[in-house]
Amino acid sequence: MKRAAALAAAILAIAFAVVAVVQTLRLEAARQDIETLRAANDGLQSELDTVNGQFTAEQAARQDVEQQLADLQKQQALQNAEQAKANIQDGDEIGRVWVEGTEVDCTLYWGDTGNQFRNGAGAHSADGCVLPGENGTAFVGGHTDSWFVDLKSAEIGAIIHLETPWGNFSYKITETKVVQETDIDQCRWGATTPSCILYTCYPFGIQTPTDQRYLVYADPLETDENGVVPDELRQDTAPEN
Repeated sequence: MKRAAALAAAILAIAFAVVAVVQTLRLEAARQDIETLRAANDGLQSELDTVNGQFTAEQAARQDVEQQLADLQKQQALQNAEQAKANIQDGDEIGRVWVEGTEVDCTLYWGDTGNQFRNGAGAHSADGCVLPGENGTAFVGGHTDSWFVDLKSAEIGAIIHLETPWGNFSYKITETKVVQETDIDQCRWGATTPSCILYTCYPFGIQTPTDQRYLVYADPLETDENGVVPDELRQDTAPEN
């Protein structure tokens, strides 16, 4: 019995030893697998860092090219604008004016006398007023019984469009009011901040002389040091007509 018990104990000891060896071998293999995976991961991370670096460099280069292109487009637009405005005289047709949400849509002239008003709207060309897009007030009028009869439908937030050969300019309506003909201080003449004011006689549709005027004030959607940014160069999405 003692011999059998000793033999069984020896067998168990050997079995435990074998199990221990097997577990040690498995742990060592697992450790080696982990090291291999870690090395592979380090290699992949290095490749990823390289790719990210290349992407960042390419993105910066692309942005630089896009900025250079935008600058060139801006300079070209400014040159075109100066050429287009160089020889404008009173009475010249300079484009189109239209107001979203209304039936106001007509030819725009430089000057706001009876001659211009017979054919469309006129931009005041004296008293420090400016052409559409420039730094200052674009002061645009039209007859209340024809071209600007629906100016009453212009709402706060609607867009006034002044389209010209040197650019299309958008202004958002901020205020409307009725003033006296003599209230010149309400007209922003001589201002250096770009804005647009549409005006017509009041009450709407009247065909006899009146001393009241209906004014629609609007501020440009985007500006820079040169004045109003043309729709084609604006950063946001320009409205479509």
